[in-house]
Amino acid sequence: MSIKRRLSLSFLTILLLFGVNLGIYFWGSGKRDRTLAEVQAAVARQDLVNSVSQDIENKLKQIQVLMSVMSDQAQGAVPPAQLEQFKSELESTSERIVQLLGLTPTEGRSEVEELKVTFGELSRSWVIFYQNLGVDHVEAITELAMHAEPLSTRIVEQLAALKHAEKERVSSAGKSSEEIQRVTTNLTLSIFGLSTLIAITVALYFSRFFNRRLVVLKEGAKIIGSMNLDHRIRLGSHDEFGELASAFNAMTEKLALARGRLTDANRQLALRNREIAQEKARSEQLLENILPEEIAKEIHTKGEVDPKYFEDVSILFTDFVGFTQSTARLSAEELVENLQDYFTAFDRIVDRYQLEKLKTIGDAYMCAGGLPIRNPAHPVEAVLAAFELLETVRERDNPKNRARWAVRIGIHTGPVIAGVVGIRKFAFDVWGDTVNLSSRMESSGLPNRINISRATYLRIKDFFYCEPRGKVMTKDGDALDMYFVDGLLPGLLEGAAEAGIPPAFRKRFQVYFQREPVAFPAILRESAIPG
Repeated sequence: MSIKRRLSLSFLTILLLFGVNLGIYFWGSGKRDRTLAEVQAAVARQDLVNSVSQDIENKLKQIQVLMSVMSDQAQGAVPPAQLEQFKSELESTSERIVQLLGLTPTEGRSEVEELKVTFGELSRSWVIFYQNLGVDHVEAITELAMHAEPLSTRIVEQLAALKHAEKERVSSAGKSSEEIQRVTTNLTLSIFGLSTLIAITVALYFSRFFNRRLVVLKEGAKIIGSMNLDHRIRLGSHDEFGELASAFNAMTEKLALARGRLTDANRQLALRNREIAQEKARSEQLLENILPEEIAKEIHTKGEVDPKYFEDVSILFTDFVGFTQSTARLSAEELVENLQDYFTAFDRIVDRYQLEKLKTIGDAYMCAGGLPIRNPAHPVEAVLAAFELLETVRERDNPKNRARWAVRIGIHTGPVIAGVVGIRKFAFDVWGDTVNLSSRMESSGLPNRINISRATYLRIKDFFYCEPRGKVMTKDGDALDMYFVDGLLPGLLEGAAEAGIPPAFRKRFQVYFQREPVAFPAILRESAIPG
């Protein structure tokens, strides 16, 4: 017999016992619910009987009190409001009797119906008595003696009988509930015990059955795993374990055949791995020259770059003034050589101030501060770099240089999204309104001036003197607040030597950014605004 069939029969038996147990549970639960409902109904009836009895006793006491004062002839008729209240109280008691009748089982309804009839007659007699009280003394006494008192005696007896009957019903329902609880509990425990016993027996059987065969399979697999591919597993059974042993033996034969082939393949693979490692080293070196170090590492690790959001970045754009005209008088070789000269100098400045070169587009140069490593000092460092870029351009503005270009520089600070797109010719790039606004700062500037947005101005105003330009219309038709950066603030050159970073500037930089400034442009010594 297969393992699957053995397990199916065992589980079917356990499930059958479980179903029986569940059926007994629901049957007992239903019985308990019904008996509980009977107990609750009996208790409710008992409460109603007691309530009706208390109401009637109160009315009897009230009638007795009224009889004791009837001798006072000056009492007068009962006020209408008092009479209506008395009728309302009788009606309330009558409603309780009707409610009691609705809760009473068939075998006890006759007693409640008699109580209802008696109370109806007694209520009418009490009302007549009340109406004649203080009006017709003889009529009131006659009604009370002839009708009310006999009815009162009868209803008291009926209430006593009802109380006794309801007490018996409550006791009987409670005993029935306890008996059902005991029977269902015993049956449930018996079936549960039998199910547990069968489950334990099945578990022990299959434990021994599986253990013997698994030991043989485990030992055989261990021997084969030690690369003894001549070993075969011997298991004299025709079930799933026997099929597994046959599969192991077939696998061992294939492994022995494959091992020889694998040895040859490993030799060829080792040779190819050395070649791949050499090519990988060359590609990594090339990639690190193209992309930022962190981005290159991410491509090496994941094969792609996840886009990143940088909430605070300064984008710097430059553009040469007069470049288009110079292309007409310069040869292609001279044009490229001059661009190489300028942009090589730009690259060194950008590296010095820890900015990230993004790209060049024709004669435009784009870089950013604050990415891919976040750096709170990037607006100030972008302006420092911009002054050094101006200095570099001015140094090349001499008669010997045929490419005498001026430069417009624009800076804006804000959020960007950065990443690498495409699968060929990787390029690290940024997107967002900050990039567009930075370009507008450059195109709206003047030659050899640094034009910044208000966002950048708010970040550098404690270091540099800025000339407000007001609202300047861009080529997109937007009016934006712009500022020219003219030089260092008064006092930040105090204690400065001919070279090096001025102590006052260094101190403020340390206080704002908790680190040392990386460099200081010489041009700022000349452009500091006098205090």
